[in-house]
Amino acid sequence: METIDTPFGQKKLGRKYIKSFASGIAHMFACSAHHYAWLAYQHRLPTVTIDLLELQIGPAEFDIERNRILAGMCQSTLLRNAGQLAPPATIVSAMLSAHFGIDDYSENGRFAWIGNSVFTVILTDDRGKEWRVDLEEEKILVDD
Repeated sequence: METIDTPFGQKKLGRKYIKSFASGIAHMFACSAHHYAWLAYQHRLPTVTIDLLELQIGPAEFDIERNRILAGMCQSTLLRNAGQLAPPATIVSAMLSAHFGIDDYSENGRFAWIGNSVFTVILTDDRGKEWRVDLEEEKILVDD
């Protein structure tokens, strides 16, 4: 998201844009979650959570450098977008969770994938309002 250019300079964004921030982060994560999906399948752990403000990833099996890079990209996008909110609006909590469909595993010799997966981003503003986006993907490629 960008600030809106007007003849009087740049206009800050209102709280209604917080949901679009969450949507963008969910899409960004889902498009690059292949290694998370592989780890979920390998460890039989279908759910991962990421605190995007503190950059904490759990369970510990997912907290590796390769995964921290994607989480950090999501965090950077969030902070850049949040910085465009009109004061006093701020984001005080940002949680991303992914639930991978590890029980629906398929491969064809060259590629492997898992089934229906859901990516959820919940951003909470300074007034306590939660802005939630759930993104569902039918299949996710699994990449080790």
